[in-house]
Amino acid sequence: MGTTRCQGKEGEGGRMIIVTGQVRFGEGEVERLKDVLANNIRSSRAEEGCEHYAYGLDLDDPNLIHITEMWRDSAALDAHSARIPELMAPLAGADIREISIKAYEATFLQTVMGE
Repeated sequence: MGTTRCQGKEGEGGRMIIVTGQVRFGEGEVERLKDVLANNIRSSRAEEGCEHYAYGLDLDDPNLIHITEMWRDSAALDAHSARIPELMAPLAGADIREISIKAYEATFLQTVMGE
């Protein structure tokens, strides 16, 4: 569902906030909600301090979405988190079976592949 970079710049000293998570939907919900989910991605990417924001569909389970986010700092994540009710509103009534999203403070370690 997209992996383009967001607004903002990398945090000082290579430090940033990494958010990872999973959302399991009921059968057919991901396809039904595709436009809403894409709008949430675009909206979040436009936020100040967003370095990366993407949803990925699990190739083994079409009802499972993996979430990856990178934020410049905790202030940027806090600002994004304040928008969660707005982002979730269009998902009211969606068949969400499980949700787990966690944030971690991280520093750059190494390039594993590519650039």
